[in-house]
Formats: sequence, structure tokens, C-alpha cells
Amino acid sequence: MKRKKILFVCIENACRSQLAEAICNNLFSDQLIAYSAGSNPGTEVNPKAIKSLKSIGIAHRGENKPISEFLDMELDYVVGMGCGDKCPIIPGSKILNWYIPDPKQYKQKDFNKVRDLIKRNIISDLIQP
Repeated sequence: MKRKKILFVCIENACRSQLAEAICNNLFSDQLIAYSAGSNPGTEVNPKAIKSLKSIGIAHRGENKPISEFLDMELDYVVGMGCGDKCPIIPGSKILNWYIPDPKQYKQKDFNKVRDLIKRNIISDLIQP
């Protein structure tokens, strides 16, 4: 079975898109290959994102990357995380827009709820279609 290639897009590529990339590549790697990028990438992955992933057994360091690195790549999906960033048009890819709240200012417990919402969206929109 061919694995689907997905690019998760958010402005800073520091929280939501990093969570989505790590969840896909660690929990669903038999079906998905995920990448993440931002239109204005930050300088580090949010420490709460790393802690949230670690609490479900995922070791993720991540790296903030610009969208421009992926414009020539063949992708099955480009997923906007709800940050208002416009997803790049990549020929052959389907665009999805998820409305995931920005957990940056959340306490860890609520941050983890956003992580779980992202996981549910991955299952319903990318694994099951």
C-alpha cells in the first residue's frame, strides 16, 4: 500500500503542525509520511509540544521549516492547521483546512487536548478516507 504524503502548514511551524507531523510519523508511519512547515517559521519547536508528544511515547525534537522547501514535492494532502495561513497550491494535492485552536498559551493539560484533537483529525481525514 502506498503511503500518503502530507504537509501540515502553520505560520510558525512550532506547535500544531509539529504535533501533527510527529503523530503521523510515529503512530501511523505504515500509512502516512508527514512533513510540517510554516510561512514564517519560528526558531524552535514549542517545549510544550515536545512535552505533550513525550507523554504519549513520542520523542520529537522537530525543526522549524519554511513552506518553500516543499513547493516542488509531490504531496497527497496539504493541511492548514487553522492559523489563517493560506495553504500553498501544490499540483496534485488535496487541501484540507482544520480549525485547531492555537495551544501556545494553554496550560499543559489543555495543550494535550489539542494534541488529541489533531490525532482524531488525522484518523478521520487521512487514515479512513
